[in-house]
Amino acid sequence: MKNKTVYLLVLLFLIPFLADAQNTAELSLSEAINKALDENHSIIISRNLTEIDENSVTLGNAGYLPNLSLNSSYRESIEDSRLEFANQPGQDVEGSRASQFNASLDLEWVLFDGFGNRYRLQSLERGRDLSEVQSRAEIETTLLEVINRYLEVSTQAQLLEVTKEAVEISNERYQRAKENFEAGGGSRVDLLNAEVNLNQDSVRVVETEVNLNRAKRNLQVLLGDNPSGDVTVQQEFELDQQLSLDDLLLKSASSNASLRSAAIELEQAKLQLQETQSGRYPQISTNASYNYNRLESDAGQFTFQETDGFNAGITLSFPIFDGFRRNISVQNDKIRVKNSEEQRRLAEKEIESALLNAYETYNSNLYLLEKQQLNVETAELNFERTRLAFEQGQVSNTDFREAQLNLLETRQALISQRVEAKLSEIELLQISGQILNRVAESN
Repeated sequence: MKNKTVYLLVLLFLIPFLADAQNTAELSLSEAINKALDENHSIIISRNLTEIDENSVTLGNAGYLPNLSLNSSYRESIEDSRLEFANQPGQDVEGSRASQFNASLDLEWVLFDGFGNRYRLQSLERGRDLSEVQSRAEIETTLLEVINRYLEVSTQAQLLEVTKEAVEISNERYQRAKENFEAGGGSRVDLLNAEVNLNQDSVRVVETEVNLNRAKRNLQVLLGDNPSGDVTVQQEFELDQQLSLDDLLLKSASSNASLRSAAIELEQAKLQLQETQSGRYPQISTNASYNYNRLESDAGQFTFQETDGFNAGITLSFPIFDGFRRNISVQNDKIRVKNSEEQRRLAEKEIESALLNAYETYNSNLYLLEKQQLNVETAELNFERTRLAFEQGQVSNTDFREAQLNLLETRQALISQRVEAKLSEIELLQISGQILNRVAESN
């Protein structure tokens, strides 16, 4: 038992020195968020995908611009030829060579397609907007995870300080019990109880240190850093206790990513319907080309032939009957529009419900935080009085240990409650679409 106690104490007091050997610069919450925005791998991937959709919004993809192509071919053959001509002597040529070369520059341009190109361009623009909103939603989700991991590191760091303080108190009690026992004024039971309590508190420190290191590695991955490094976060963070429900509801209606996505998807469904309907109109297209042909042959009426020149034309195409396929497509697109409208209404109700629930949790956590702060003050006062009475021999070891554990538990509960209050605040900002705005304001 004594060897185990010595081992735990040595490990406990080595922890601060091991931590000091690494980087100890504190990282604020706003700095962690900004770092994640710049270096988080998922955020970088999301932005790259958005850039792809941005690049796709062009007149060419919408069908406004003509197609211009250059085509050429060359063919050579060796054949035995036997030719007969009316009123002329025939030819019988073995191994005659013939070569043919063709080249053309072709232009095709759809001049009118029932305004389908206009709807396609608008659809591409809505697709770009949807990609931006979805990217923003992914970024907000990632930032929410960054904040969670940051607060987890902060929580474990604070718990580590609390548990270390508990070890110091238990060590003082153990040393006093040991001195009393050796002086003949204390019992062996008191000494063993003090040693067991010291071991329990020491084990709690080691476990908390393991949890802290695990939380740090999780945070570093989100920040784009090497998880084998080290990071130190601030243990104090501000709480916004003045969030207004009416203001949050108003902002969520215009900024919530899910609502914006539903609105854009409805616009896309309407544009798809218009594009399908545009197929009922006639299509006018034009084409022009320059052609060059060259033929050389050892046999035949012509041993050499060469032609070149321009040609152009215009085509009018009008759909008359396609087996009702277009009518069915229009009907299906109308159903998709209705579904998109229902999806938007559903999203509005879900977001409002989520916001009301989160706001209720937010107020509850603020209330519990206030009460927990009072509990800590009471526990600290009770512990100091019990500690003084214990030193004077007026209370037992059991009463002192109970007061110590009560103080430890209330401090741990306060740390956890403060984090819960911050998380409920962040959830409200995420639902109302204000996380990125807060980041911008903090800079």
